[in-house]
Amino acid sequence: MNNPHPDVPKEPPSAAPIAASADSPPPVVPTALPADELVAPPPNPARVQKRLMKITVGVILVLMAAGIAAGFLFRVDYVAFVPGNSRDTEAFLSVVGTEEYPSVGELHLTTVRVRDHVSLWGYFWYQLDDDAELLDRSAVFGDLSAEENREVNLERMASSKDLAVAVALEELGYDTVVSDGVFVLETVEGTPARDVLERGDVILAVGGEPVLAPTQLADAIAALSPGDAITFDVERHSTGIVEAVPVVLTSREEDATKAFLGVSMTERVDLDLDVGFTVNLGSDNIGGPSAGLAFTLAVLDQLTPGELTGGERVAVTGTIQVDGSVGSVGGVEQKAAAVRKAGISTFIVPSALDADTIARVRDRAGSSVNVEPVDDLAGALEVLQGLGGDVNALAEYAAAGGPAS
Repeated sequence: MNNPHPDVPKEPPSAAPIAASADSPPPVVPTALPADELVAPPPNPARVQKRLMKITVGVILVLMAAGIAAGFLFRVDYVAFVPGNSRDTEAFLSVVGTEEYPSVGELHLTTVRVRDHVSLWGYFWYQLDDDAELLDRSAVFGDLSAEENREVNLERMASSKDLAVAVALEELGYDTVVSDGVFVLETVEGTPARDVLERGDVILAVGGEPVLAPTQLADAIAALSPGDAITFDVERHSTGIVEAVPVVLTSREEDATKAFLGVSMTERVDLDLDVGFTVNLGSDNIGGPSAGLAFTLAVLDQLTPGELTGGERVAVTGTIQVDGSVGSVGGVEQKAAAVRKAGISTFIVPSALDADTIARVRDRAGSSVNVEPVDDLAGALEVLQGLGGDVNALAEYAAAGGPAS
């Protein structure tokens, strides 16, 4: 059936307006609040706590980083002596103009590393390291800077090398050494030496008795007591004039019963190394005279046939004096640790070290290392002979008047 009213929809619209009567309330229209009257939602406690925790952790990490950095940057007035290394002397030695005899065995010099002005963290670290030793900086360098101390040690090494060669050649029958006194390298502040001696002065006699080597001067002082007066014959560096210099000895800081002068010294010698061939010793910027005995033994081994060490690896420390005596050196405990780590079983040291130091050296070296204190070159050769070393080759060389033709 057709819709008679085509313009009228078959169904009413779904959202037809509703007429409001006079009795119904007006519709409520929401209105926006001004911006300054907006109400923030209540805070989330968990989120606030998490944020505070992140801030706290961040502050703590920053403070920790600053503290760690400060510990590395802040320096203390201490010097740390730590084990250096043990090196075969043959690598430093060359002979020109005569036959040489390379060795199967090895004679090692030993070194100590010196850490100047250690950091705060380094100070605590070295306190826990049994192989390290911390000393007050002034006790090590005196009033010298680190660079000045290094220059002094390099100078002492240079003279020590020449003396080591000369003493070796003397042992082989050459006339190479003429000594006439003890050369003053430096004096210690606050000691009798500082008041009466200067670098470059030469001590010729003590109490009227000539001294040719530092060991002789040390022995003369060791025989006295703190407060004793003694007279030195001193050739002044500034004028060349020999003066009689009276001195009242003080006591050692570590042992009040022992007399102390307060001087660092070496020999003043005339060396005649013109023997028809040349022995060259390098040192690779190693400072100090403590390799003197090692170098002397190395020259003897290189110039004579046979194995002076019996084919063994032997470590050596100690100065060599013009009369063949072996002088005391520092850092021997740290050197003992280096010898232990190198796996060397024999360590020759100066008997001039006191008994307590030698005991500590043996402790640092461990049971696998035989520590052998010696007085002089003859004592060192005796130790090597006990290892099977061919010491007789030295006497045969001297008896033959030099290298075989």
